[in-house]
Amino acid sequence: MNVTSIESRRRFFDLSLREAWQRRELLRVFVWRAIAARYRQMALGILWSVFEPLALLGMTTVVFGLLLRAPTNGYPYPVFAFAGLLPWMLFSRATLSAAGSLLENISLISKVYFPRILLPLSAVVREAVDVAVTLAIVVLFAWGFGFAPTWRLLVLPLVLVGVLAFALAIGFWTASVMVRFRDLRPVLTIALQLGLYASPILYAPSVVPAALRPIYELNPMYWAIQASRWVLLGQPFDATPALAASLGLVALLFVSGLYVFSAYERLAVDVQ
Repeated sequence: MNVTSIESRRRFFDLSLREAWQRRELLRVFVWRAIAARYRQMALGILWSVFEPLALLGMTTVVFGLLLRAPTNGYPYPVFAFAGLLPWMLFSRATLSAAGSLLENISLISKVYFPRILLPLSAVVREAVDVAVTLAIVVLFAWGFGFAPTWRLLVLPLVLVGVLAFALAIGFWTASVMVRFRDLRPVLTIALQLGLYASPILYAPSVVPAALRPIYELNPMYWAIQASRWVLLGQPFDATPALAASLGLVALLFVSGLYVFSAYERLAVDVQ
């Protein structure tokens, strides 16, 4: 007979990764529950995963493509913007979901014990499932503009995994803090909205002054967006030393975020 012993942790930092792996079946349960809850009372269900990005694309094409004539390095604006929106939508959705994962499940974690790290993990996986539908639309959309899929499409999942790692890193840092300071959620939402314009999604990075480019390229989403366009449109991908620094930043945020989450997630049940 299996016996589970629940006892207090002896170490301030305890990642419990082994325990999370042993209970990985819960990850599937949480993901399915979240997807079902999101679309349960929607008449169109998962089709909103198609309509939402298309609506955003239509708005940005009218404002930035037709009215402001944002530069695109010669690519048709709709497909140029869509290729940039794909990783950004995954990042913004996954970040907000991971950050709010403890707060949204506070009633559950106050009653049942399980590795809390499964909550932010399931949050980003849920968003990845939604964006998988958008990915198929983007590939077909680019194909319609004459950019047929190539072997580079095999690289795109690696790019999106990197985006999820960045989102999860921020989620680890903010999830436990958000339970206590709930003002953090609107602050994070505003920061992501600003990030949309601070990343080369709606315009080509060539508009950024050369003196600011080294700092501008430290943004991990800069490289994810450029890689997405390299995959879908064949746009040149010019790696600079800022790429290594950006990857190092993501790794640092991810590892440190794991420890912050481990240290403070157990305090979440004390705040109702």
